[in-house]
Amino acid sequence: MRIIIIAVVFCLLVAPAEAQLLKLRRTDLGNGQANLIESLSLKGDLRLRHESIARRSAGRPSRQRQRFRLRLAGEIGLPEYLSVGLRLASGAGEQVSSNQSFDNLGSQKGIFIDRAYLQWKPALAQDGALRVSAGKIAYPLWRPYSADAVWDADVSPEGFSQSGEWLFPSLGGLFFANALQMRTDEDSGSRADQWLLAQQVGAEWKLPLGTRLRAAAAFHHWINERAGTFGQVALNQGNRRDGAGALLREFDVLELTGQYSLWLSRIPLRVQGTWIKNTAGKGNFAVGPGGAQDSGFQTGAILGEVKDRRSWELAYFYKRVETDATVADVADSDFGLGGTNRRGHIVWAAYSPRDWMQLKAKFFHTRVIEEGLAPGPEDVNRLQMDYSIFF
Repeated sequence: MRIIIIAVVFCLLVAPAEAQLLKLRRTDLGNGQANLIESLSLKGDLRLRHESIARRSAGRPSRQRQRFRLRLAGEIGLPEYLSVGLRLASGAGEQVSSNQSFDNLGSQKGIFIDRAYLQWKPALAQDGALRVSAGKIAYPLWRPYSADAVWDADVSPEGFSQSGEWLFPSLGGLFFANALQMRTDEDSGSRADQWLLAQQVGAEWKLPLGTRLRAAAAFHHWINERAGTFGQVALNQGNRRDGAGALLREFDVLELTGQYSLWLSRIPLRVQGTWIKNTAGKGNFAVGPGGAQDSGFQTGAILGEVKDRRSWELAYFYKRVETDATVADVADSDFGLGGTNRRGHIVWAAYSPRDWMQLKAKFFHTRVIEEGLAPGPEDVNRLQMDYSIFF
């Protein structure tokens, strides 16, 4: 019901834009009265998916399922360089997925607030940009595909972010810095509030023959992560936990990420890599099987780019993420059954028959690294067949 109401409101605003905006709230901007809403944008996407999951372990059956994802996003421009952003999404309320399975005899499905934030983006010189956001925001750090070893693309953090970039011709590159202060959980019965503080610095350089190199270093510092669970809806596999589900190890994750972009004839090629290391060594923690198990990486390449009509791409990545390399509950939820303590291959092919339509087939071939740790001896192969439209 909520998404219907929002959609109707947006349609009323967008359809006869000039006439409707005159009926909205007006404000005094110093030089007289003006519309409070200066701009309005609306976009969304619908994805239909068939998924096959083959679990090679005793007593754990394979499955076939059909799913959909529906998202509707809007941005409202306000005076003083402010804007309000929102996104509604389908799903089951999980932090790492907005997919909804065809299930329960066609029962109605839920719509959730996926993003709701206030953003300040002042006008600077042409060589620079600044952005400050608060609320349930988009992930602010630069993240190519290889970085989903740390952060699933569907997670929308709750808290605050700051991002800035500036072009320095004398230094030959574009330099950027991003920061995130995420409240991960707060309980009335505890003074140990849980936070994630993440910082990232990086740069991009134009190189000969039309190539580019973009690289960044990030540090993710978790606070009170062992004080209790995060109250998360989805519990990803991999990390060592106590009987209540709280983490047994602290996390200070160093992340190094890079992308080299070049051309093969007229076909774009992006070579990516991410390396992570949990540098935290404090707390009551026994190393146990397999040693520290605190690092990981992902590397691969994407040939082509699905963007315009009749465009295509092919990709291959190899990923290895050890048990306590990063917090499993925000890591990629599609690799194996999501989380850490897995290694394997990822391949996909995608094609856009229209610039607003995409077909994609993606395959994950994964194995557990340490069978003595969660999830145990459970190898998983996963095939996803997607049909998406963008509007």
